Amino acid sequence: MIKENKKSKKKKDVTFAQEMLGYLKTAGISFIAATIFTVLLSFHARSEMIKNLYAHKNEKTKIEQQLAIQIVSNADLTAKISDKNYSFCMKVGNLYELAGDYLKAEYAYYNAYKKSPTGIYDDELKLATVLILQNKIDEAKKIIDSVTDTNTLRLIRFKTRANIIVGDYYYTNGKFLKAADAYEKAYYYYNRLTKKDKIIKESIRQRLINAYLEASSIIVKNGYNSDAVRFLKKALKYDPDNLKIQYRLAVVYADLNPITALDYFEPLINKIPQEIDYNVYTKSLMKAANIYDIQGEGIKAKYYRYKVHSFDLYTARKVVYKNDIELEPKYIKVKKRFFTYKIYSDFLLKNISSQDISNLTAEFILRQEKDDKKNIIIHCASPDEPLYSNGGETELKIKLNNKIYTKKELQKYYIDVYLYKDSKFKTLINSYKVLPE
Repeated sequence: MIKENKKSKKKKDVTFAQEMLGYLKTAGISFIAATIFTVLLSFHARSEMIKNLYAHKNEKTKIEQQLAIQIVSNADLTAKISDKNYSFCMKVGNLYELAGDYLKAEYAYYNAYKKSPTGIYDDELKLATVLILQNKIDEAKKIIDSVTDTNTLRLIRFKTRANIIVGDYYYTNGKFLKAADAYEKAYYYYNRLTKKDKIIKESIRQRLINAYLEASSIIVKNGYNSDAVRFLKKALKYDPDNLKIQYRLAVVYADLNPITALDYFEPLINKIPQEIDYNVYTKSLMKAANIYDIQGEGIKAKYYRYKVHSFDLYTARKVVYKNDIELEPKYIKVKKRFFTYKIYSDFLLKNISSQDISNLTAEFILRQEKDDKKNIIIHCASPDEPLYSNGGETELKIKLNNKIYTKKELQKYYIDVYLYKDSKFKTLINSYKVLPE
């Protein structure tokens, strides 16, 4: 009887443990399900928040514009404005500027300008801005130049900002040298500020570089290479390590002075050989060799001719030229899986050069503006399976996953395709929008 009770008790204990295990399993499953549901809800909330953040700024501007249009359409706020004080004139000008009525904004700001307190330059800047918006650039410059040149902080800030606005007007209208002149003035005044702002400095510096580069391109097309060199050197002054500017100088010098051109070319061979025009570089080498022959320096002439051959060997091993490859996107598709977007694409890669390629790698980079998100590397050719010359092709299929983002975010995404034989010398073949417009 006692033994039976022990057995019965043991059986009861096992049943209780099993019940507890069952409860724990149920609780665990419920907890996991609740966690997944909470995470999914948080992902959804995040995606909605991102949508709102993107839309907020544009919506706010639109609402302000609509309100301004409604206000100014109900009454002429410029009536008897000459009797009003400075602050009222500025507010009226702001309303008309926001509503897009620049003529009335000009009138309001002009009245503020006549009543402007000493040492305040907001009215001059606003007046100059709306004048430029009406293409009245000469009148705007008169307003800017009329301000007495003193060392007050507010005036220096005004001169800096005003000259940027003038430069932007000229740049937009294709007058790049005038734009550069205005940006130089802005940079001059910026350097007089005691407290520097890196963002403003970089903004002006980049504007100057772009203006000089655009001006040099036009000048080269017109055959004035010496002037182009001058403006390229000015651009290089603001960015001494810019390899693209150095390369432009090398190309321009190729016609002016091949030996000087090689001084610019040579450092770039080991940095960006994939960007160098083979024909321009080798012609510079041959011209330099001929010059040294004429000068009776046969050893130097022989050295430069040898460099043509060595460069051929070097590029065959290390470099992919963009013009040697044809890349055709067969499709780029976006599919949504739960809260995650996946990007599927298929590219056809073709060798259109006259040489077989036995070593080639493709890198696909998904990026949002300048921020790289994901990359995939695919080996396209090897000694056993080369990409044959004059039409040899291969198909590249890729799938890119990323963190959760909205459809609106996807509109800012690109796929950059790089090819290389040596990972130090990647050649950007093309960039493709994930969602074509």
